[in-house]
Amino acid sequence: MAYLKQKDYLYTKNDPKASKEDTLSLLDQVTEQNELLENIKKEFPLNEDLDIGGTKIAINVFNEIDNKKYDYNLSLNNLINLDFKRVATGNNNYRLVFSVVSEKDNKILIPNVETIYDAKKKLLDLLLEINKFSDFMLKNDKRKELVDELTSLSKDEDINNKIFNFRFISSKDADIEHEFLRSVVTQNRYKTYDNPIILYISLILIHNLSKNTNKDFYLDSMHVSDSTLDASFLEKAGVKIGNGIIVTTGLIISNSELGDGAAKFNAVYKVENTDGKKVTVIRDELATINHGNNPDTIKEKLKKLENLEQNRKDTILAVKEIKWSKKIKRDDVLKLMALISHVRNVPSRLKDSMKKSIDKIDLTKQAYNVIEIFDKLDGFLEEEDPDITLILESKFNEWLTKL
Repeated sequence: MAYLKQKDYLYTKNDPKASKEDTLSLLDQVTEQNELLENIKKEFPLNEDLDIGGTKIAINVFNEIDNKKYDYNLSLNNLINLDFKRVATGNNNYRLVFSVVSEKDNKILIPNVETIYDAKKKLLDLLLEINKFSDFMLKNDKRKELVDELTSLSKDEDINNKIFNFRFISSKDADIEHEFLRSVVTQNRYKTYDNPIILYISLILIHNLSKNTNKDFYLDSMHVSDSTLDASFLEKAGVKIGNGIIVTTGLIISNSELGDGAAKFNAVYKVENTDGKKVTVIRDELATINHGNNPDTIKEKLKKLENLEQNRKDTILAVKEIKWSKKIKRDDVLKLMALISHVRNVPSRLKDSMKKSIDKIDLTKQAYNVIEIFDKLDGFLEEEDPDITLILESKFNEWLTKL
């Protein structure tokens, strides 16, 4: 998905650590949620500078995503001048366009809004359950008839009284401000845990883990867009587990501000040998915050993150059980190819490339061990979409136990 604005950070040796003020500045981006922020600061206090390498620059990069974001609780009564605009990019060739007005005096609140991402689908399905119908009509050049149908439906009281949370975002192009609808969520599932909060929580978790284990950690990589966040933390010095194998542990976080989704905190480990062959594996999902959960439920789920230190110890023990130096046989290659084929929600072109890369290995001429074969698979993920990477790195943990 192409976002309005996105940035990447990759750790470089000796990148500086963030100060207390740098870290707390993340929460300054969250507006109109004072009670939530107080709870976050209470549950995840910070009284000192961070002890995590790279975080100062990463926070600066994060703050470059400066699109104005704002939400309104609206019904169909608040939308006027509904129409469809044809666009040249993407699988969905039409955007829904409209203006937002005050129901009380019909004053325009937001002019000339366009839907982006999958907001058209969410709006039409949540309000009217007609997204597929709209696609059919537009495909058959029935735009005018579709607009007339929307206008007619908007007069139905059972429909126009439904209230949802509309998530808007602004983007400036050549000094012209454009307004977009990026998502629509059900009002009783109003999402509050946006990217700045999730990143802040993660920083506190890793900072505390560093102090408790006397291990140095760094922010290895981060991809942030106007609506999503993916970040990976790793310890600087790994643990030697024999046969030239070093394991480093860490945490991967992912979050989306689009829809009634979830923020995920996953325990991760990276294995590397003396030849530089390496693989990153997601071992456990430590906590998932469903944005529709009530605050008490979310608070209970976040308590699971207190197990991060114990999870690190368990991970190291589990990694020691894997036979990283075991020589790969042809049957192992065929087994891996079958496992790759059955992964869901991963593009076929990626699965085909991964299978071909290991299928063409001539084991009679060159011996491969477990870490070397997974190094080949891991290499395909370096430039891949973060969501796809998460899926496959989670599968690696399962596959390693089958060899």
